[in-house]
Amino acid sequence: MKFFESKGHLIYPSDSLVPDDPSLLYTSAGMVQFKPYFVGERVPPCRRIVTCQKCLRTDDIAEVGDAVHHTFFEMLGNFSFGDYFKRESIIWAWEFLTEVLKFNPDHLWTSIYLDDDEAEEIWIKEIGFPKHKIVRLGEDKNYWPANAPSKGPNGPCGPCNEIFLDVKPELGPPEDPTWSIAHDNNRFVEVWNLVFQQFDRQEDGTLKPLPTKNIDTGMGLERTIAVIQGTPTDYETDLFLPIVRKIESMSGVRYGESEASDRCIRVIADHIRSAVFVIGDGVMPSNAGRGSVLRRIIRNAMIKGRKIGLEKDFLAPIVPVVVEIMGSVYREIVDRQGYITKVIAAEEEKFRRTLDAGLERLEDQIAQALASSTKTIDGRAAFTLHDTYGFPIEITREIAAEHGIEVDLEGFEAAMEEQRERAKAASEFGAVMTVGEGSAVAELERTAKPTEFVGYELFECEATIVAIVKGSDLVVGASEGDEVEIVLDRTPFYAESGGQVGDTGRLFGECAELEVYDTTKVSHFFFHKARVKSGSVNVGDAVRAVIDAARRSAIARAHTATHLLHAALRKILGEHALQSGSLVEPDRLRFDFSHFQALTSDELRTIENEVNSMILADAPSSVQVTSLDEARKIGAVALFGEKYGDTVRVVRMGDFSIELCGGTHLCHTSQVGFFKIVSESSIGAGLRRIEAVVGLGAVRYVQNLEDQLREVADILDAAQSEVVTAAQKLTQSLREAKHEIDALKSRTAASAAAELVSSAQEAAGVKYITASVPTCDLSTLRKLIDNVADKLGSGVVVLAGVSDGKVLFLGKVTSDLVSRGFHAGNLLRDVAKVAGGGGGGKPEFAQAGGKDPSKVQEALAKAAELIRETAGATE
Repeated sequence: MKFFESKGHLIYPSDSLVPDDPSLLYTSAGMVQFKPYFVGERVPPCRRIVTCQKCLRTDDIAEVGDAVHHTFFEMLGNFSFGDYFKRESIIWAWEFLTEVLKFNPDHLWTSIYLDDDEAEEIWIKEIGFPKHKIVRLGEDKNYWPANAPSKGPNGPCGPCNEIFLDVKPELGPPEDPTWSIAHDNNRFVEVWNLVFQQFDRQEDGTLKPLPTKNIDTGMGLERTIAVIQGTPTDYETDLFLPIVRKIESMSGVRYGESEASDRCIRVIADHIRSAVFVIGDGVMPSNAGRGSVLRRIIRNAMIKGRKIGLEKDFLAPIVPVVVEIMGSVYREIVDRQGYITKVIAAEEEKFRRTLDAGLERLEDQIAQALASSTKTIDGRAAFTLHDTYGFPIEITREIAAEHGIEVDLEGFEAAMEEQRERAKAASEFGAVMTVGEGSAVAELERTAKPTEFVGYELFECEATIVAIVKGSDLVVGASEGDEVEIVLDRTPFYAESGGQVGDTGRLFGECAELEVYDTTKVSHFFFHKARVKSGSVNVGDAVRAVIDAARRSAIARAHTATHLLHAALRKILGEHALQSGSLVEPDRLRFDFSHFQALTSDELRTIENEVNSMILADAPSSVQVTSLDEARKIGAVALFGEKYGDTVRVVRMGDFSIELCGGTHLCHTSQVGFFKIVSESSIGAGLRRIEAVVGLGAVRYVQNLEDQLREVADILDAAQSEVVTAAQKLTQSLREAKHEIDALKSRTAASAAAELVSSAQEAAGVKYITASVPTCDLSTLRKLIDNVADKLGSGVVVLAGVSDGKVLFLGKVTSDLVSRGFHAGNLLRDVAKVAGGGGGGKPEFAQAGGKDPSKVQEALAKAAELIRETAGATE
């Protein structure tokens, strides 16, 4: 980083693994956060940038476990946006490798694109590199993204120049250098890829020249460290070895004993790093999108753990080791270590349950395979086990082999390939990559200064209209009735961000008035969504921008309350209770946070009291603009998924809350007024949501509760202060009445039982009763049939309850008759069919439903017939 800083590059922080790009699941390369600069949509802060970017890729997950493949890795890269090009990038790469890292120049090789004569000339003439060590490869190897000219994906692309290190120079020159460079990864290790971004691939496959020629390079930190430290694989380096040692201590398996166990250890070491960083950037395990990738990584690691004897939860205990290695650079995993550990532990526990369910499903598939002529489990059924139950194909095959059957691997792979294609289509660079040049935002980037926001201090200001957007087009003016988006040179209107809704208000021109109903921000510009109420406005006009001050104050009350709530949650529930999302509206807020169980009523009351105590403390709220590093040093809380620049805004409230925040707040906590929680719920695994009201919203909420209390008191004919006592008395009266009704039903059932027993019939020595009674109350029918059976002593009873168009059948067989072949469940199943229903149960007792009351007598006749048949009676 310092090397390229000396070459005029700006050191830029790593972006989140969750990119600000809807076409990608994860940040998979260093250039992802710079796409808008490559296509000319935005102007970069510097034409030269250098980064160390955390990345995640799973397209090669099957290869992870070898010496060099990883899911999570760090990508070193230097970038040029229309500044230098091939010559400087090649010369500096050579200088860095040979003079800074001290790579042996005799051990380096390079590959260029088939027709890239310019790159070859630079290598030979500027570097003095031997021509025989330069190989030319096609678009599948030396174009980025691979195959971009012919197959895509869409977006920035260009030929690339890769630099390789021969790690086995003692073998001498390869017989076929081109083949060896392209295929022998064990000997020729790629250490740097220089991409010459020149084109923007369009939807129709054409390569449109980019506005400028750019440089995008990538050097894998893990591979580079392995070369520097002279280790046989990446996993013996300082980045991995402590993790490997931890796995050894837990499993009792020594690394280096066998290739099979080594591969499992390497997979676990790689995957736990991925899980820590992905969760640290706010992703939760799930069955779709980013969460499904995380879930797959965790479960794959668990399966590999089983193969080396780690059947109990083992991933969560490795988290501190990863944090110890990486935390000095990536503070987010230090701050969220407790949360990350709990998420991984919960997922491990969940997968154990999923494995059990998968085993049950697999047993069904094995039974079907054993009954078939092929003795093979269907490939798509195996894929369902994999996809739905998270059941790995390796275990499916192992268990199947124990039963002497095979798995249709071709069918499994076909289903897997279909899923890969769907995933690939979802992850390719989409249309977002082609909207830059020619868009309104791109034009503003070139012609206008960023909007100056003055809304922290002012509720109104004088401003000049710098752009008017109608639809997606820039226009010069707007008149009465038009709906447009106005861009000003300066504004007091807060644009929606960080969960806080945008401001509303008015724009007043010399002869015009506009109603602003929302404010948003794109790039560096504030867009005021407005209706022209009267007159007309044009670009260049002076206007007075006035926000709705009362609404802003109500929003500020809610936003300040979210900070107080966050502090209270972390104090009462624990440091893991971190914000994962919010919505801040006038006098109302929604707050999402990480927690693994529902909050009790006592916890909610304690939290609510804590927030109101903070409000009553009348603590001052202060704002400090400082560097991100300094903010972290003073303990400011950063939020999941938020991207921060070098300069941040720190909002402090007394001694109980300090957060990074760009929103609008009150001057004192007492101005919140009153805080009231209205609901708490789950929004996903490990995520809870609290909704609350503040200020006048809280007053209205309490007033509404008072109105409801008054209505209840009127209904109970009691004073409001006596409502609970009155409700308890009423409930007790109802309970006593129900008890009396139940007693009456029991007496009635006993009386009815005696009457039914007197009507019992007999067939071949078996007494039986079939009867209809005028009730469908299950409790009453159960008591009745039990009484009848007890009085009968030995026999079969079938009762049909009929009421309000409903039919309920109950059947009971005394235990002495079960051995003679009588089965209540089988009997009722056939009886209920007559009345259009179904059901069943155990030999001694069963119940079933019917749909046609007119068929009840026919159904009871069927019951008598079946009883006589089972008894062996003759007509």
